[in-house]
Amino acid sequence: MRGRSALGLLVLTGLAGPLQAQAWVSQLPGTPLTARTAGLGGASAAMIGYAGSVFTNPAGLAPIRVTSVEATYGKPEPKTQYMMGAVAARVGQLNIGGGFRYLQFEPGEGQRDNLEAVTSLVTRVRGVALGASGHYYSIEDSSGAVRRVLSTDAAMTVAFFEIAALAFSVQNIGRVRLGGPVLDVPAVFRLGFSLNLIDSYSNGRLLATIERVWVDGDGLNRVGLEGGAVFYGVGLVARVGIGSQLPGSPFTNPSLGGTIVLGRGAGIDYAYLDRRDRRPLHLVGLRFTL
Repeated sequence: MRGRSALGLLVLTGLAGPLQAQAWVSQLPGTPLTARTAGLGGASAAMIGYAGSVFTNPAGLAPIRVTSVEATYGKPEPKTQYMMGAVAARVGQLNIGGGFRYLQFEPGEGQRDNLEAVTSLVTRVRGVALGASGHYYSIEDSSGAVRRVLSTDAAMTVAFFEIAALAFSVQNIGRVRLGGPVLDVPAVFRLGFSLNLIDSYSNGRLLATIERVWVDGDGLNRVGLEGGAVFYGVGLVARVGIGSQLPGSPFTNPSLGGTIVLGRGAGIDYAYLDRRDRRPLHLVGLRFTL
């Protein structure tokens, strides 16, 4: 019952603001990850080839040929900030990556901040990408006390050229407390599929993704669609997403977003997420991949 009661506040409530009663449940595993995936209803497992994959599907780094950098920023409340940064590169036959997410709350809240740091390693076996990650989570409260925990992820991705991808990942297994009282992070299973409905080398863009997520046994569905046009490496892409909500989530469907495309591997992302009884959440992100 303890895990289920926390889920209503954690999953998909990202950046909703902490509650005193749940001061020691990290909100980062359930926050919108990047501006792009937020606009797709939260579907992230099969959105591969970018540095942000380190957080939910490390095997998704496999398509990166040289390097990838990704960042997202948002202000859910006037004095609350969310930041995400990630970088990945190919080194020989391996792909490596790392990143952080940081959620800083308003002064006077029960929590001062949430931090997540991750490192990932990916290899390929006969066309199948296998990845593993180590996660570090910490929470600091208003008195300065800090709770920390380590966990691990494992993932597998099968990419069908640049047409489609099938991905499975399991997150936060083998959790180890580093000190202080217990810090809760949920076990998460993701199964995702993405499909380019138009050849990505053409002027048109049309991609669909669907994802099933299990969080401590509770199932969620997420569906996203993005489409647009690119000419001479510059263009616009719009996206829309629908994601299942658990009790306690302030977000309403659909989520919306878009990208200004600046070359084949670069773009400026934006996401709009409406929230019940609160102002909408705006996320802005940058991506660059070679």
